[in-house]
Amino acid sequence: MEVFRDLKSVRKDAECVLTVGAFDGVHRGHQFIIAELKKRAGERGLRTTVVTFEPHPQLVLKSPRKPDLKILTTIDEKLTILQQLAIDRVVVIEFTREFAETSSRDFVAKILFETIGFQEIVIGHDHAFGKNREGDIATLRALASEMGFRVDELPVFAIDGTALSSTHIRNLLRAGEVKLAGEFLKRNYTLTTTVIKGDGRGKELQFPTANLQLDSEDKLVPGDGVYAVYAHWRGNKLKGMMNIGVRPTFAAPRHTLEVHLFDFDETIYDQKLTVEFVEKIRDERRFGGASDLIKQLEQDKIISLNIL
Repeated sequence: MEVFRDLKSVRKDAECVLTVGAFDGVHRGHQFIIAELKKRAGERGLRTTVVTFEPHPQLVLKSPRKPDLKILTTIDEKLTILQQLAIDRVVVIEFTREFAETSSRDFVAKILFETIGFQEIVIGHDHAFGKNREGDIATLRALASEMGFRVDELPVFAIDGTALSSTHIRNLLRAGEVKLAGEFLKRNYTLTTTVIKGDGRGKELQFPTANLQLDSEDKLVPGDGVYAVYAHWRGNKLKGMMNIGVRPTFAAPRHTLEVHLFDFDETIYDQKLTVEFVEKIRDERRFGGASDLIKQLEQDKIISLNIL
């Protein structure tokens, strides 16, 4: 897969079918668009091109009246998924406030058509683009008639009558519904982290944990609770359970992410660990003391192993 990280480096290729969007999460709705993109490219003997943005436009244009956006995929995660989906070419446009002033006509004509190149464009239902999201399917069709390219607007992708969106998946994750979110993503949700030093509390409880720091502060963390997880470390897929929250039994001073890995005894400070969420076990709650907590952790381990 060819990846162009800025418009200046792009080699124009008019022999392609193109789609464009933030594609945060690259969920099943996005995968539906990509499948249609590949189908149309295959029918015409053309290549596939995905145009996306970094950072997410809503991170740049955020309103002080709205909560900050948390993303489902970093750009590196997004590129990995697109490569797995066998896309030929990805163009990553740096999204800035200056770029946000680009008119819908200039975006399509000067950037997508003249700089990146395409013969056919595939867009999702109700797609909007350009300054103030002024461009729509009518804009594209008018430009297509003028410039000689094809336009394919796809129907809404819905599951059980509900249109699938990145926002819907974010809400599920915040509620701890990682299993259902994984079904909509068509893979388990992941966090890429670095192992940091903690206070040693887990070791005292005979359940030593790796304390984790997010690699991206913009990444969404599932809601507080205990989860059955896999952890990927140096090519190994390890079973474990993860706690997200404030450890109310011990009144932790801050929000923590910590994972206990089963049958694992390695020192991994400062190393990368990718956590894959499988299912929530329970909410975080306060226990009467260390002995009660240990009994619960033993039950959590049994439940996690049964899930995993």
